[in-house]
Order: sequence, then structure tokens, then C-alpha cells
Amino acid sequence: MNALEHARPTDCPSDASLLEGLYQLVVNGHTDGWEFEQLDTVVYERLKDTYAVTN
Repeated sequence: MNALEHARPTDCPSDASLLEGLYQLVVNGHTDGWEFEQLDTVVYERLKDTYAVTN
């Protein structure tokens, strides 16, 4: 497990910093590594949690 998985809510990076990190990896062409995959997963999960459709 990594730091993001063990972080308390107050220790979690802001949405803006996660998106900035993801953007920088894409701009620099670093989309094949574990760092991109982890950020992508965290951002996607936050988006799903925020915008999930409830029935």
C-alpha cells in the first residue's frame, strides 16, 4: 500500500493538486508508469463519488 491509501482525509491531496499532477504526467508523456495509473485511479474514484447517479 502507498501513502495515498493510508492517508487520513485531512492528509489527502486536494482535487486540484491531483488533477495538476495528472495533467503534468500527460503533458510530459509519462502515461505508462505506476504514478499515472495511481493518480488516474484516485481522480476517477473521486469523480465517481462526487457525481454518482443515485436511484
